Amino acid sequence: MNNLMKQGRTWVATAIASVLLLPAVALADSGFYLGGSAGGATLEADINDISIPGLPSSIDEDDTAYKLFAGYTFDGPVLNLGIEGGYVNFGQPDIDVFGDTLLVDTDGLNLWGIAALDAGPVEIYGKLGMIAWDVTADYLGSSAKEDGTDVAYGAGLRFKLGPVKVRGEYEIYDLDGADLGMLSVGIAYQFN
Repeated sequence: MNNLMKQGRTWVATAIASVLLLPAVALADSGFYLGGSAGGATLEADINDISIPGLPSSIDEDDTAYKLFAGYTFDGPVLNLGIEGGYVNFGQPDIDVFGDTLLVDTDGLNLWGIAALDAGPVEIYGKLGMIAWDVTADYLGSSAKEDGTDVAYGAGLRFKLGPVKVRGEYEIYDLDGADLGMLSVGIAYQFN
């Protein structure tokens, strides 16, 4: 009976300590992070209003893309929330127009709100945000520029290895008259 009471007290003490430490454990993954990703971007645009002879009415081109980002994660028991900002370069796809090359260079600054479902070392997340973008088109020695701010959204999967998070994601940017999609793999380091 005495041994049973000792075990009961131990269980009660462990339960109380667990409840008291829960906020500290829940915030263990909160903090600032830095990272980068690389992958591919696809630009789809209707360019009927550009009057260059031989230019197609629409483009659908791919190129290598990369991004650098920083953010902060607020860790909850099941759902983690975060904010992330960064620079993204969608590459420089080129289009052949009668033997000459039309280069389209697109980049931007983005800001995201992120919600992640925490399933142990794996997180599934969605993101919604804005991008301030710049597009420069060069053809036959002349160039034209356009810029704007538009909505962006995406989804991804993160795998935690201590303070390092390996992530794969797909993002869609709805630009004025064009759609950009980016599929990337990256690494982030979280400072706790």
